[in-house]
Amino acid sequence: MVIKIIPPKDYLQVHQLRDYCFPNKYTGARRDDFHYWVEHSTTLGAYDEHKVVGQLLILPLNMMIHGENYKMGGIGFVATYPEYRQQGIIKKLMTEALKNMQENGQSISVLAPFSVSFYRYFGWELFFEKLYYTIPQLMFPSFGKQLDVVKRMSFEWPDRDLFQAIKGFHNAQAFINNGSMLRDDAWWKRIERRMPDSHFAAYFKDDKIAGYIRYIIQDGTFEIHDFIAEDLLAEQAIWRFITSHAASVSSIKGVTSNDHQFGFYFKEPQFTREVVQDVMVRVVDALRFMQHYPWGDIHEPLYIQIEDTFCSWNDHVYKINKNGDVSIIETNSIPEMHMLTLPINLFSAMMVGYLSVKDAVLYANKQLADEIINRWQMALPADKPTFYEYF
Repeated sequence: MVIKIIPPKDYLQVHQLRDYCFPNKYTGARRDDFHYWVEHSTTLGAYDEHKVVGQLLILPLNMMIHGENYKMGGIGFVATYPEYRQQGIIKKLMTEALKNMQENGQSISVLAPFSVSFYRYFGWELFFEKLYYTIPQLMFPSFGKQLDVVKRMSFEWPDRDLFQAIKGFHNAQAFINNGSMLRDDAWWKRIERRMPDSHFAAYFKDDKIAGYIRYIIQDGTFEIHDFIAEDLLAEQAIWRFITSHAASVSSIKGVTSNDHQFGFYFKEPQFTREVVQDVMVRVVDALRFMQHYPWGDIHEPLYIQIEDTFCSWNDHVYKINKNGDVSIIETNSIPEMHMLTLPINLFSAMMVGYLSVKDAVLYANKQLADEIINRWQMALPADKPTFYEYF
């Protein structure tokens, strides 16, 4: 079995494998979108002679971690034909993918797991809790009557200037919202191909966008897919726009972060909610990641030992100096109770802000002095991550 980058002459085989292994066959715009990412991603294949029998895509993306822009590898479309399963093909593909991302400077990776335990084995970990909500008409929020400046467009009837403003606002907010993915024009095109019926509404304050939503109205439901507001006033203005559709819709559906105090200000906040964990994160290159990391207060040097079965370049002891400089050290002289020791999956979830240091140590079943835990916690930014994209 040979693992290699799939050349263009075999792209048809990539489509065939995807269509066989996933429940819905891609046609039209969705097929065009998939082909675009096959061409522009690192598309790895497992070959049985000339036949592609297993594959995965590494999408070239960018992700904001505590205000810093990281090159991120989005793992998607992992598949093998059933007659080739249980032969270690996915393990070989994942191992090659990690090596490839490290060589390409993609120091962090995100994926949507079909099995959490499966990808946790390879070093990924859960890092975001989505809250899906459904609000019936009788519980629509009410924030009074006010004349808000709202501008609309859709993919079918675009407004070029408005769309440029929305895209700029989205990425500006990504710098503020930890864990968000930066969207380039290719990603917006992906959204258009996958959800061509999308509408946009942008709220303006002092001639500048202060919030926007992307939504679809179908079967009496107002479905929200993006909802980004810079403050509470903007959020309330957008809700006034949404509820102005009450005569034509019977429910509102959307997704937000489980950490967000969603609905607190609503008069009737007791509507249906469901928490879902469906994205996982992994640090691919620990040294590069930490050298780029926006460290907080470090009063004494910090030490960490990272355990990583699949990335030997990460399996080291690291020293973080008071000025934030990070280096690999080769020493066993540091007392165990003074050095944080974590497997790569828990380290990843901790560094992006999902797990506290105390919880990461607890889940790792390690011992660490309370003083050292507190030092580490002071050194890490506190913002929780949010991640709504899918691939």
